Amino acid sequence: MRKLLVLFGILTVVFACGQEKKPINTKIMNIQYPEINANNFEQKLVASVKHYEKEPLYYMRINKSNCVVEVLVNDYPVHDDYELSNYATPLAINRAILKSGEQTLTYRLYPVGDLIKEEYGEGDTVTKLTDNTAISISIIKMDNGSEKTLEDEEVVMKHTSLTDDKGRFIASGKPYYEFTFKFNAQVPYANEGWSKGQDLSKLDQKLLEAKAVEFYKEYGKIYENKDSDLLAKLSFGEEKRNSIASYKKLSDIDELWKEYIKRLNYNSIQLQPIENYRKAFFGNGKIIFLMLNSLEYPYRGSGALRVDYIDKDGDEAVLIPDISLYLPEGKKLEDGLYMIN
Repeated sequence: MRKLLVLFGILTVVFACGQEKKPINTKIMNIQYPEINANNFEQKLVASVKHYEKEPLYYMRINKSNCVVEVLVNDYPVHDDYELSNYATPLAINRAILKSGEQTLTYRLYPVGDLIKEEYGEGDTVTKLTDNTAISISIIKMDNGSEKTLEDEEVVMKHTSLTDDKGRFIASGKPYYEFTFKFNAQVPYANEGWSKGQDLSKLDQKLLEAKAVEFYKEYGKIYENKDSDLLAKLSFGEEKRNSIASYKKLSDIDELWKEYIKRLNYNSIQLQPIENYRKAFFGNGKIIFLMLNSLEYPYRGSGALRVDYIDKDGDEAVLIPDISLYLPEGKKLEDGLYMIN
């Protein structure tokens, strides 16, 4: 049977019918929104969103060549592309913009590896960036109330990768290149997000890793238990930030929750061990993410919790949820981590 990988930026729950439930230790997975449950998730989310006369949405357009790329806004991952092709549509970034003011965008370029060989059936493994490596990024703004046509786009800024005096990519011959630039964004909302989190890179790293692994393992039990209430509690903070930043309407939120619920009926759930991972810090050290040590597509950049299941067509499939954790100010690491807001 073919195997399908499904990656979700939202928390996802699946359930094997008839499978024995395993107790979930919520002291390991701290709950910031105990009042939230499956019945009031949509209502509370709708109530958190304000609407404005102007609702600016920020996007980026990326065009790359002879490289693969990862992009972070304010040190929060918003996009990765480990294929040769480019995205035609603009990519939304409001979820990483917590408030008005100066923002940072960082891109990381890597060699294409075996992608050319896989695409065309021939060619060498590329282990270094080349003379022809290039990337261009445009930050654009549109009003949420507009039809989002090309004519409505306001270009905030454009960036093109640097070259030497002979027109060659400035990092040609290197296995990695990173560049950061700044842009300004004006939004009517202000999200706390992870801004009041502690710098995890300065804490006890063995204890931090142990607490993150504990959280991932306990989180996996949600899939086995079909626990929609715990799903709602854990996902609310991040979805609240995303909904506020995207000015989501009732219909959008209703569709969001349906996507959560739809995945409650997957069959033959098998949780895989938390292994072969590394700690990755984001949000200027305030977010920890356990990332798989894999350069293989489509696992590259994915989280360490892997859930195998059988999809509706009877095929083997893989679900890897996005579990990004932080520690709010005033909290002790010994007492466990929290899902980011």
